[in-house]
Amino acid sequence: MSVSFRKISAVLQLKLRLIVSNMSIIFTPVFAIIFVIVMGNLMPQVDTNETAMPFSTEGFLLSFGLIFNIAIAGISMSSSPIAEEKEKHTLRVLMTSSVRGPEYFIGSMIPILVILVATNILLVPASGVSLGDIPLFTYLVITTLATLISIVIGYIIGVFAKNQAQATLVSTPILVLFTSTPVLKVFNETFAEVLNYTYSGVLANLAETLSSSTEYQWNITDTSVLLAWLVLTLGIFMYVYKKNGLDSE
Repeated sequence: MSVSFRKISAVLQLKLRLIVSNMSIIFTPVFAIIFVIVMGNLMPQVDTNETAMPFSTEGFLLSFGLIFNIAIAGISMSSSPIAEEKEKHTLRVLMTSSVRGPEYFIGSMIPILVILVATNILLVPASGVSLGDIPLFTYLVITTLATLISIVIGYIIGVFAKNQAQATLVSTPILVLFTSTPVLKVFNETFAEVLNYTYSGVLANLAETLSSSTEYQWNITDTSVLLAWLVLTLGIFMYVYKKNGLDSE
């Protein structure tokens, strides 16, 4: 399967113009930063050394912000545009201009990925964690892999859904599950063990470790979980895309 970089560039420029003309697209990443800052000013500071509890305010804020940005923004920013373009029939016009599905997906993914990765970096100082004290390479690799997983999940929903309402209906329970991860890990040990095998659970573990005095140790379990989720979601996406196409109607 070959792709045209010229067509990918054309789709990329089209998406950038849409983002500039419709700033509501990047509201969710901006809200993630704002929520973390506001919650940081409202929540009491918890010293884990004094309480002996596996909880820290900075870790909770960072994990909440990462999951808000990666799960909610990542899935909605990739699923909604496809569903909207299907509804307005602009996607069919784009397909008739010889742009193929893979070229559309790659060109659409680049601006979303750049925005979300930049937000992931900004969330570190916003949550109160020092940017100079974290292993930046490890942080970028793990959060970028998780962001790619969310974007692919959004593509699956976008390809499956026929309109924006259906995309919202399908994505809501998924978003509720992922965004509940930090809270469930704190208050329920059984859920915490299960959620360690989700990509949102890996993010929560990373954020909690970065806010504590211990250094995050990149381990085979977290790497395997992220790679398994990426392979699984890509496999589901390829199946759904081959079965439904980009615009089946």
